[in-house]
Amino acid sequence: MAASNMIEYKKFVDELKSELNSYANKPKYAWAEKAVRYVNGYAAEELRRLVSLEKRRKDGIFFTDSELAKKVLTLLKPSFNKDSVIYDAACGVGNLLISVSDYMRESGINPVKPNYLLGTDIHVEFTEAAAFRLQMNTLLHTSINGDTITSKVKLNSGYDIRQVDGLIDNEYYKAASHIFINPPFNQEKIKEKLNWSSGKISMAAVFMYKSIQFAKPGTIIMAILPDVLRSGTRYEKWREMIKTYCIMQKTELLGQFDQYADVDVYAVKMIKRKKLLKKQEAVNNDAICPAAPQTLKDLFDICVGPVVDFRDEKKGPRRPYIISKGLKSWGVQTEITETRKNKGKCFEGPFVVIKRTSRATDSYRAMATIIKTAESVYVDNHLIILKPKACTLAACKSAIKILKDEKTNKWLNEEIRCRHLTVKVVSEIPIW
Repeated sequence: MAASNMIEYKKFVDELKSELNSYANKPKYAWAEKAVRYVNGYAAEELRRLVSLEKRRKDGIFFTDSELAKKVLTLLKPSFNKDSVIYDAACGVGNLLISVSDYMRESGINPVKPNYLLGTDIHVEFTEAAAFRLQMNTLLHTSINGDTITSKVKLNSGYDIRQVDGLIDNEYYKAASHIFINPPFNQEKIKEKLNWSSGKISMAAVFMYKSIQFAKPGTIIMAILPDVLRSGTRYEKWREMIKTYCIMQKTELLGQFDQYADVDVYAVKMIKRKKLLKKQEAVNNDAICPAAPQTLKDLFDICVGPVVDFRDEKKGPRRPYIISKGLKSWGVQTEITETRKNKGKCFEGPFVVIKRTSRATDSYRAMATIIKTAESVYVDNHLIILKPKACTLAACKSAIKILKDEKTNKWLNEEIRCRHLTVKVVSEIPIW
């Protein structure tokens, strides 16, 4: 995985090291007050201050908030014990490992392994910061007599953090009983041929694929991932691949990652199988599944609007052109003022269009409009089309009623938290 240089962050690392090395000479409470800040949100604050947003986005670097990490551990309830070894293959500055350490301490678990927290990252500035912060956190929770710290600071106690690419097999994968990871969310074009995707791919998907491959059977794998991996049509083959390697134990929707990264995420907990399933075994057997409720795809032909305005040539017959802007939500639109030329497919009313882009916090996830124009129209790529098989206005009105139902909102937010609705998820909306 190619990485940007994080030399700007070295300023924070040097400050962190200096503060750590001065602990023995400081009053305990004065030191603790500052250390709490270093162990919690200050590392992320300094990342945003010192490293440009462009560079952070390029490498997909957004540190996990300590509260989010704690929440995930509370929800997933990992089965840690005194022999557990936890590995984060993209550890950043160690937020997940710090949360694991706190979780085990609060659960009364006393690890017996000399290095029970393992971490790797491609940025040496991050691995150094992770080691210093883990030591700080240990000292914060160590009983100390008197007002000053008299014990010698040990920079390698209970953990082993190294500058290593977590996408390459290493000894930590085999040593780990648990993998806990929040991988980068950026997209890159991967040279390796993958049977579940091609082109630009979410690095979170790649990290999960590699982690599962390299982990030993029986390893518990926990991750914080972008919701597109859970619900996006493009990652359907990825999800099937995951099921062939792992037994899924728990999934929890988490909402927006944080105030600085506008992406919805979820947490997953799984265990690597001892024996790889055959592909057909990983897919539900329809013969033994209960009958599914009727869904929108049973009554409508559903597709994405075929016109990509910036790409498609403006040649051919001129017709009304439906775009998201200006649509009357939940109403019937009989006139379209926008026009364009196009050689592609056009559509005759009545039919329903749904705006593809929405947020989980919106009042309605599937804002829809009935189109009933006198002539055929072109439809933009930012809209999903529901063409009733019965070809009636009444069928379109029934779709509006379903899409506006609060049950649909709730169902969609459980199925897909990323901004863009997909044909697949709309097709599966139940008919209430």
